[in-house]
Amino acid sequence: MNRAFAVLYLAAFIDSTSVGLIIPILPTVLRRLSGSGSITLHYGALIATFALMQFLCSPILGALSDRFGRRPVLLLSLAGGMLDYLLAGFAPTLWLLYLARAIGGLTGANLAVISATIADLAPEADRTRRYGAMNAALGLGWVAGPALGGTLGQISPVLPFLLAAGFNGLNLLLAILLLPEPRRATAVRPPIRLAQLNAFASLRWLGTMPALSPLIAIYAALCLLDQIPVSLWVLYGQNRYNWSPAVVGWSFACFGLLFAGSQALLAGPLTARLGERGSLLLGIGSDALGTGLMGLANRGWMPFAIMPLLSANVGLPALQGAMSRQVGEARQGELQGTLASIANLAGVAGPIAATLLFGATSETLPGAVWFVGALGYVGCLMLAGSRRRHGL
Repeated sequence: MNRAFAVLYLAAFIDSTSVGLIIPILPTVLRRLSGSGSITLHYGALIATFALMQFLCSPILGALSDRFGRRPVLLLSLAGGMLDYLLAGFAPTLWLLYLARAIGGLTGANLAVISATIADLAPEADRTRRYGAMNAALGLGWVAGPALGGTLGQISPVLPFLLAAGFNGLNLLLAILLLPEPRRATAVRPPIRLAQLNAFASLRWLGTMPALSPLIAIYAALCLLDQIPVSLWVLYGQNRYNWSPAVVGWSFACFGLLFAGSQALLAGPLTARLGERGSLLLGIGSDALGTGLMGLANRGWMPFAIMPLLSANVGLPALQGAMSRQVGEARQGELQGTLASIANLAGVAGPIAATLLFGATSETLPGAVWFVGALGYVGCLMLAGSRRRHGL
């Protein structure tokens, strides 16, 4: 049984590591494939393609695993991941790179299957611990992937793709050998209903809780604004500071470590001391200050000094806690599903909006996109400031 959980944790680790591996060298690949054209919009569109496929395919893979079993769907997704990175690494044209990223988003949606398999294998009392271990594996992957990708990308931009493909192939072999098909409570597997395959279904719930609308609006805006550093860190670092792939990769790793540390060590104590409203306002204020300073930073060392402000993202956990407190226990699943859908859609729209704005202003005012982000955070700060109105 423990070997099965190890395979599942490794699958989660490899998912996030593989994505992180190619982040530092993706601009290099795009420059090779696009010739003399601008890569800014393509960079955002590739990130959005991956996120869109994850959003659309997560319920599909989950429903398929309910119907045909967890193991075969997970094996297929690992095989697809191996194909994705091989195709992306050796893609001779842009459209094949987009196809590879679409396949990657589809196979990367296997997190729903991994989560369901853990629920099948773990006793109810042990599931929280198992999910915590899965989230830790995801976080470690986001630290290891960019660091490895940036270092290997200095040698050859193909190496990170080969390593990602090799990781997926190794995990596929281990899953074939060590992962059993979980025994379900019922031997009868439910037929697939079309409603299960609709990724937008959870958003219908928004209209049933009008009192939550202001908080959900703040949540959606924060998710969208948080895409600015995620989408632009590589492009901005290379364009403005002439960072190498290695510096980009290690800066991403530092960001991941700081973010994980803030979530583990700051979010809970700050909420206990300041309350949900205080933590939310502090978190948004930190984001606003950090984003504004990024627009002013004109030396390569400055983003590293600003990084603690951007990574101390204590606002979203406090906001989620406030919304969770306002719905009944019976509707917690609906709420979390809706919030996940909003975050996923922000991962589609955010990179395109951020790269479009950066592409339009990079020559005249490189920091403009950061200033717009800072203004957005100030707007969220003002919206969250009315305690009575928003129930905080």
